[in-house]
Amino acid sequence: MSLNQRRRIAASPQTSLWTQTHQLNILSANPTCLELVPEPGSNLELGLAEQLRHTQVELQRYRMLYENIPSVYLSLDVTGLILSVNQFGANCLGYTREQLIQQPILKLFGESEKQRLADEFKALLTDAAESAVNCGDFRLDCPLSQIKWVKVTLRFLPDYEVHKPVIIMLCEDITAHKQAEDTRRANESSRHTLLHNEQDNQVLIPDKLEELESLTRLKEEFISTVSHELRTPLTNMKMAIQMLGIALRKEQKFEGNTEISKAACYFEILNNECDREINLINNFLDLKRLERDSQPLVLETIQIQQWLWQVVEKFKQLNFHLCQQNFSIKIPHSLPPLACDSSNLERIFIELLSNACKFSPPDTAIIISAEKKANNILLQVINSGVEIPSTELPRIFDKFYRIPTNDPTKQGGTGLGLALVQKLTQQLGGTITVESRSNRTCFTIQLSLKG
Repeated sequence: MSLNQRRRIAASPQTSLWTQTHQLNILSANPTCLELVPEPGSNLELGLAEQLRHTQVELQRYRMLYENIPSVYLSLDVTGLILSVNQFGANCLGYTREQLIQQPILKLFGESEKQRLADEFKALLTDAAESAVNCGDFRLDCPLSQIKWVKVTLRFLPDYEVHKPVIIMLCEDITAHKQAEDTRRANESSRHTLLHNEQDNQVLIPDKLEELESLTRLKEEFISTVSHELRTPLTNMKMAIQMLGIALRKEQKFEGNTEISKAACYFEILNNECDREINLINNFLDLKRLERDSQPLVLETIQIQQWLWQVVEKFKQLNFHLCQQNFSIKIPHSLPPLACDSSNLERIFIELLSNACKFSPPDTAIIISAEKKANNILLQVINSGVEIPSTELPRIFDKFYRIPTNDPTKQGGTGLGLALVQKLTQQLGGTITVESRSNRTCFTIQLSLKG
């Protein structure tokens, strides 16, 4: 046996013993810590769920901001039909959102503006430009609208996936600016006339002219203040009240409370009083405009029976909380058509119907009638259950005048509605009278059939 063989035999038992001992130590050793590693899929699902919830919250917030931005936002198809409108815009125009959807956009504008706006749409579609296009100033023709003039901006958005292009339309309120311009032009014309008379007749002396200019300037500043310092804050208040209403409805839905809370009652008071103040400002400015100058009439041929039915239904939809009476329309089928400005005539009837609802007890009758007398059309609004004292009748059309009553709930209104009705009737070339006896009141409008 060689030396090397003997060495391997001698070392072999030791090697085997060391190996067995080392393996035993490894198997009997206690672990110092145990770490759990989460599955990657669970973290991913939690992250996606949190991201989805955050996205939904952001979408809801942007939707709320869109609905209450103080401008009129509309989307249209290429034929000019309204696809969507924000809630604030619909309220400003005097309609519900459902009444505007699928209606032609040109229906909201005055007759003199329709062709110009149609040309702007045609040019936009011809150029197919995706940049915003400022189309200028346009006059609205919405009887219950809070705004009369808007600055229109259009943008064309082609959708290449489904081949349905959309037109975005922004209408910004510039009524106060337009009225200020009209006042300034009227004052300039008045000053030029006065200067011309002074040169021709030597009637006005410099002191008198300066005094007259000072009074005119004060009047212009007052109307401008009413337009801006009152109308703009009221618009902001209205938007804040609407946001408060959204929050209250969400809270009641979450809590499952079916009773009207005190907060909801306070919200209703705020909302109604804000609307009342907005109507006061709008009626006052419209009345001043009618006293200052008369706008040209847009004559249309009106079929009285069909037209009156539409006006009454529209009034009932927009004032469902006020209409607790029974309406009836009495018009003969043989009544000839009437050539008249339908916008002004509708405004007159809306005011008379609102007045009749306010001062008539619930479940009483309100009758709307029309008849031909000689070459005139007589239109009447009759409400029962209430009578105006004969001593108050001569002042019924005075500005800011309200009939005294012991019932404080009947003291609502601005006292400008009937004054505005009289001015609008005079602008149409007609007359309006009132008579009240036997527990009923009748307003009669007489218009010429010759137009």
